[in-house]
Amino acid sequence: MPILGLNLNPEFISVCNNATWAIGEIAMQMEMQPYVGVVLPNLVEIINRPNTPKTLLENTAITIGRLGYVCPQEVAPQLQQFIRPWCTSLRNIRDNEEKDSAFRGICVMIGVNPAGVVQDFIFFCDAVASWVNPKDDLRHVL
Repeated sequence: MPILGLNLNPEFISVCNNATWAIGEIAMQMEMQPYVGVVLPNLVEIINRPNTPKTLLENTAITIGRLGYVCPQEVAPQLQQFIRPWCTSLRNIRDNEEKDSAFRGICVMIGVNPAGVVQDFIFFCDAVASWVNPKDDLRHVL
């Protein structure tokens, strides 16, 4: 995980995109709490960076959501720093398992830190409205 964290450099788009995707996949399989502090600051920086390619933004948003799903206490305090670009990055992607896990994570984080979404709540509503057919259990959370 520390090596993946070192590769979160958006100057190297392909490497950064692959590292971001890998972190998101690994987050769903292993204990991530010791590594959130290593990767989250870079992910927040990437998602807020102007002119970042759409695919990197989408992968970054999914990975942040997944980290928030498995480590909400560690990620939720940063919610206000990424909620707007997170929402705008995921509002146009199709319904799939990655989007599902990311939205589950954001909902858990909002539960932990509701104040973190207040300022950009309209962006969250817009992202939620982008769902065509969420799974029933997710629909009840949204």
